[in-house]
Amino acid sequence: MNRDKPAISLLVFALCSILAVLCPGNNDAAEGRKPPPPRADADPMRLAIGEAAAIAVTRNLRMTDARLAVDEKEHQNRSAFSDFFPSLNLQYLPVANRYQQLGNIQAFAGSHDSRWNVRFGAGGLPIPGIGLPDYPYRIDPYRTFTLVGTLTQPIYSGGKLLNNYKFTRLGVDYSAIQWEVERQDLILEVNEAYYSLIQSQKLLEVANQSILSLEALRNQTMEFYKAGVVPKVDVLATEGQLATARIQKTQAETDIERYRANLNFLLRYPQETPTEVVHDYAYRPSGYRVPEIYAVAAANRLEIRQASISVEQALALVRAAQADLIPNIALQIQGSRTNDDWNPFDRESINDWQITGVFTWAFDMFRSRETVKEKRVGQARAFVNRELLVEQIMQDVKLAYEDMKRSESNIFDNQRAVEYRKENFRINRERYKEQVATYTEVLDAQRQLSQAEGDYYISLCQYRINRAVLERRMGTLRQ
Repeated sequence: MNRDKPAISLLVFALCSILAVLCPGNNDAAEGRKPPPPRADADPMRLAIGEAAAIAVTRNLRMTDARLAVDEKEHQNRSAFSDFFPSLNLQYLPVANRYQQLGNIQAFAGSHDSRWNVRFGAGGLPIPGIGLPDYPYRIDPYRTFTLVGTLTQPIYSGGKLLNNYKFTRLGVDYSAIQWEVERQDLILEVNEAYYSLIQSQKLLEVANQSILSLEALRNQTMEFYKAGVVPKVDVLATEGQLATARIQKTQAETDIERYRANLNFLLRYPQETPTEVVHDYAYRPSGYRVPEIYAVAAANRLEIRQASISVEQALALVRAAQADLIPNIALQIQGSRTNDDWNPFDRESINDWQITGVFTWAFDMFRSRETVKEKRVGQARAFVNRELLVEQIMQDVKLAYEDMKRSESNIFDNQRAVEYRKENFRINRERYKEQVATYTEVLDAQRQLSQAEGDYYISLCQYRINRAVLERRMGTLRQ
């Protein structure tokens, strides 16, 4: 017994050496080295539905556009808020009046006396050449360069500024909700493409299995035909149904590429990316019931909130239009600096300033009143549209719920049908081998089995899609 221990030790050492050669990754992990990167021709990573939805929300340009729309409304809101603060207006006014020069005054003397009155200087004495004001004045009055700054502060606008700001503030809220609406719509499209891809792949499996069964049946029929047991028409019938199965396979392959392309588009992957998905189509009951689904939709559907915001915006527009019917009050502070040189900051310039209260009351006949009436009609339409939207949402919830219940019921019916069709095909195939059943019965049994299997996978995938549609209609779709 002891003489066998060295032989056993050598055998164990040899096995460990072979395992070390065949599994080099284990040594890498023991030594703390990173595993090698995956090859370019490695199998593509399979995405779960939650991962696909998260990638689409992160990468899809529709979400980027929705974020930019929120930023755009934010800038509009800040622009409206700035109307509450004073505004500064700067003007630079160079003026040169050539008819007030000395040579022109002498040339036109007597032709229009009232135009060429000679000004008097200090003490009422006329100044030779041109007339100047009766105070010390060193600047040429007929060539001026003036810098004017006007500061205007609105005091009372009848609520126009406040309602314009409220309108833009509600626009920001509307755009923020629209981002969430776009997110749910995108997730629904991902669900539809995801489970449609799974459905096409399962139909391809059914078509391949059908082709294998028909090829085996054709080979068996060919042997019977060579033995003179069955007529040639049975062989032709097999070839015909086999051709139909190959057509179904081609259609399934085309559907796979189409739905994969749609999923890649939603994920912003290159179109030729071999994206694969996890075949998670197992039935899980939803738990949604009537009438609870209506209350859930009324509480969570974001479009209802948007419609309410539209009603508030319409009311703000009405009040802003009403402000045009009453006076506006503003305060203006104006300062100026004038010189006869281009530089108004020269030390010879003169300063002037004034404070003005502006009271404005515009009368434009019927335009303002008709504008107010128009805005009131718009407010009424916004209210009606909100009520119509609520009714439409409730109808959509009902229809989506019925579609989900129908597909849920189809799962159990098709599952039982698959079991029956499998047993029927097995019995007819055995009977055909014993020459008890006819060839037509075997073909019918195989065709019905393939159709039942396809219907079963379709009902499973459609249940997932219809459930996602129902959750979108209720505003609770999250993945």
